Amino acid sequence: MITFQLADMLRKYSLYILLINFIYQYYVFFHWYLSNQQIQIENAFSMGLIAFLAGIIFILFVHIIYFPKSLNDSAQIPTYPPLIMLLSLNLGFLGGISNLYLFQLYSLPNFLDIFRSSNLGFFIIIISFVIIYLSVGLFKKNNEDPNPTTASNKLITSGIFKYTRNPMYLALVIFQIGIGMSLSFLHISLMSIITVYFLHNYVIKKEEVYLKKLFGKEYDRYLNNSRRWI
Repeated sequence: MITFQLADMLRKYSLYILLINFIYQYYVFFHWYLSNQQIQIENAFSMGLIAFLAGIIFILFVHIIYFPKSLNDSAQIPTYPPLIMLLSLNLGFLGGISNLYLFQLYSLPNFLDIFRSSNLGFFIIIISFVIIYLSVGLFKKNNEDPNPTTASNKLITSGIFKYTRNPMYLALVIFQIGIGMSLSFLHISLMSIITVYFLHNYVIKKEEVYLKKLFGKEYDRYLNNSRRWI
């Protein structure tokens, strides 16, 4: 019992440390990136690469340690949906720093510069938080767990779920777009297309199969009265 508690505590503190390091390394990079400070291009790439690796380590840790080894009574999804978004965000960041400081193969079109806005990006991030808040609130109201690796006991069709069947996944995509805009790093925002692709094909469709099997005609009626995204 004591050994189990120690292992659980170790996992929890390791998670916090890796998360803090992930955020800190991104902060270090973007504190420089958004400033007027000049550094050698090799140092800029190295600083970005450290932030990328911190993100990858955090994502792998969460998946390996916390994602269930088998999904017996839930949708057969490959990992936690927020990890898909974070991986896409992180890969977008890697692609951006690689092009800016290593290969320099292309430049993003100038018209995209209108999306480099901290104010607009922050507003979009707030929208994503509101959607998450409304969605989680409905799960709690219906005594359901928003974790997609747990069993569903009730089909939620009210509130924001009347308008989109997957508001929390929509919020993840909106959040990623907002982060890229607020940091003036549009590779992150553009990679939201990849996030949509993987959420759509490897999470949402698998959840639909699971919910169809679980709720039958009730779910069919819900499909006819609502949309997957927006």
